[in-house]
Amino acid sequence: MNNKGFTLVEVMAALAIFAMAALAGVAAATNHLNDLAYMQERTLARYAAGNALARITLAEQPLDLEEGSELVADRQWQWTATFTETVTADVYYVEVTVRPAEDEDGNTYRLGRYLGVNE
Repeated sequence: MNNKGFTLVEVMAALAIFAMAALAGVAAATNHLNDLAYMQERTLARYAAGNALARITLAEQPLDLEEGSELVADRQWQWTATFTETVTADVYYVEVTVRPAEDEDGNTYRLGRYLGVNE
């Protein structure tokens, strides 16, 4: 007998292999989109922290600025600054911690620099 075509078992095996490949592709695409969202948030947080550091650097009394908010890409970012004395007189290490204003428990980003203060 000369049968042409595939058996049901062969078709089911081919469908199973295709389904696993499709799931792997969907998982890879999902991970990629999650990574893009994470990198976007991290970049915007860095911009907000940089803006806060610039605001502190340009202030007449920088040691009085301990917290504030920045608007970056239509999102509000809360920041807090901590000043640490160094061994050099009138030089402080400023570290700004930034988080999204709408997310109290959200990820934070830190950015720091040394700042000379003449009081």
